Amino acid sequence: MSEQPFDASRPRPVATVLDMLRARIDHSRFDAALFTLESVAADLGYGDVRPLPGSIAWIDRLRSEGKRIALVASGERAPSALELAGVADRFDVVEGGPRDPATLTETLAALGAEPQRAVFVDVTPEGIEAARSAELLLAIAVARGHASPEALRQAGAHAVVADLQELLGPT
Repeated sequence: MSEQPFDASRPRPVATVLDMLRARIDHSRFDAALFTLESVAADLGYGDVRPLPGSIAWIDRLRSEGKRIALVASGERAPSALELAGVADRFDVVEGGPRDPATLTETLAALGAEPQRAVFVDVTPEGIEAARSAELLLAIAVARGHASPEALRQAGAHAVVADLQELLGPT
């Protein structure tokens, strides 16, 4: 069966769209993944930090493939937040600093990774713009209410998902 040209008036099934997204995030093209705290955990306040199951599942998949994983956080509380969420052991590097190209480049150096072989996951347009400026392979946005999917796309996200679970594919 040949693929038909895209027709905006003809909706595609969700499964087809997700398959296209997963093909675009080809794991063989990258060695490292950088995440922000907001893309892997939800701070519910009063010391209650919960891991986002889809994000942790994707991180676990990447680790099983030998990928190096880092967390980029602007606050000093990131290590304790990861401990509270029970996911600190999943990160090879935790780097503090703003969402800017210099911080991403420093984090990649700490991982021993090249920008062209790394992906960045964030929830903000600023982070997505920083990843594009640092010339990372992919900038993936998780639309978690901080910014609209459209704002994340306009910032240059290669993919916008509601949950990183979408990148896992059928189990």
